[in-house]
Amino acid sequence: MSNRHLARTLVLQALFQWDFNGQQENIYQVLEHNQKEFAPDFDDQGFSKNLATGVTQKIKELDGFITRYAPEWPLEQITTTDRNVLRIGIYELKYASDIPPKVAINEAIELAKKYGGESSGKFINGVLGSVFKDMQAAGEKKEFENEMAREFSAGGVVFRKENQQYWFALVLDAYGKWTFPKGHIEQNENQEEAAKREITEEIGVKHLTNHGFLGNIDIKINAPNKRPVPKTVYYYLIETTEKDLAVTEPEIKEAKWVTDEEALKIIGYENAKEIFNAALKKLGIS
Repeated sequence: MSNRHLARTLVLQALFQWDFNGQQENIYQVLEHNQKEFAPDFDDQGFSKNLATGVTQKIKELDGFITRYAPEWPLEQITTTDRNVLRIGIYELKYASDIPPKVAINEAIELAKKYGGESSGKFINGVLGSVFKDMQAAGEKKEFENEMAREFSAGGVVFRKENQQYWFALVLDAYGKWTFPKGHIEQNENQEEAAKREITEEIGVKHLTNHGFLGNIDIKINAPNKRPVPKTVYYYLIETTEKDLAVTEPEIKEAKWVTDEEALKIIGYENAKEIFNAALKKLGIS
């Protein structure tokens, strides 16, 4: 699960409880409790708090949009889940300038499919699609095709086992942070193939065995004087028997083997830590 998708899930859970209990509870306390309960190590750099703040502060406007675009459904008759998914989706469409319309709509649909009823995804898609159509007509949002094209990369949590001890390969990236080897998926190359190729190119190990998909993260690549480029990175759990690491890419400063305890201390990105925890769970270490 990506960082922001998890953040939206936590916000939806908090809004559900807040709404179910008559909107009387402190939304920040509810959100904080849910995060400690379900994602204690999660750091979204304030995204979930900002989203919860925005939705609750503009609740009247958002409910007005729901009433306008779903006139056949009185607000109180819409399920609590669907009502709050719509609030999140409409808020991100109307007021979150850094969220592309396609992302706002698709994220809301995924939340509805996972936590709503059988027809929730279709219902949410219809309402948000109508909202976005009117926004386009009014010149509020650009067409989907005018957004920056998403890039796709793949990489792996590379490990070897020696005398019952697991060792994990980390690389020091151009930003001075420890993370996992990864890189761009080439044309006519699947995700696993790209992950293995990039691992070989970045740290020099060639004998690789895939032990399964770990998940993906969504990030934005920021370059000076350019629009942020959205990127999805797919990660696999990869085993090797080779000990020697060889840095061959200029953007990689260093590579080394570390224990799981050290990795958790020095990995520089929270979303990378999520992937690493998934790897530990798959290996039966966590």
